[in-house]
Amino acid sequence: MLRGMDQDFSTALQLLGERIREARGRLGISQEELAFRAEIDRTYVSQIERGIGNPSLLVMLRLSSVLQAPLSRLLRAL
Repeated sequence: MLRGMDQDFSTALQLLGERIREARGRLGISQEELAFRAEIDRTYVSQIERGIGNPSLLVMLRLSSVLQAPLSRLLRAL
């Protein structure tokens, strides 16, 4: 049972990372610029986009604001 939940969580992180990367691409900004504006480390942005970072709600709100994308859009159907 737990193994299935771990897989679902991993898949959700991958999808979240893809959506953040796509939103960043639409704005034409680098990971470094996103990190600066969101007040987080660039390596953390990289981890999130690769689906290995697990951002807190505060970080998600910061990213959402910088990316000009509603949090609900970034999280839809995860």
